[in-house]
Amino acid sequence: MATVKENLIAAKALIDMPEKWIKGTFHAWMPSGTECFCLAGAVIEASSHDTDGLREAETISALVGALDGFDTVIGFNDAAATTHADIMALFDRAIAAQDGA
Repeated sequence: MATVKENLIAAKALIDMPEKWIKGTFHAWMPSGTECFCLAGAVIEASSHDTDGLREAETISALVGALDGFDTVIGFNDAAATTHADIMALFDRAIAAQDGA
């Protein structure tokens, strides 16, 4: 089973480009053929090998712990002012926090 840090890194890689990140839905295929995920959708996909769901929940909790001013990753992802750079910075904070965990 992957660690929380490994799941965070894998989820970040799924949405590492702005065209791979979406708001308002967990997962979608764009007309260009690009597979897109929201923040939570990326964690779900990255944690799909997690049969008991514990690492997925722990990974979401790690992101929530790195949020500033939001209670949920979905609320943060879908907020009008949230940018792709904000999402990447959130992942960076959550990943860095795992080094101290």
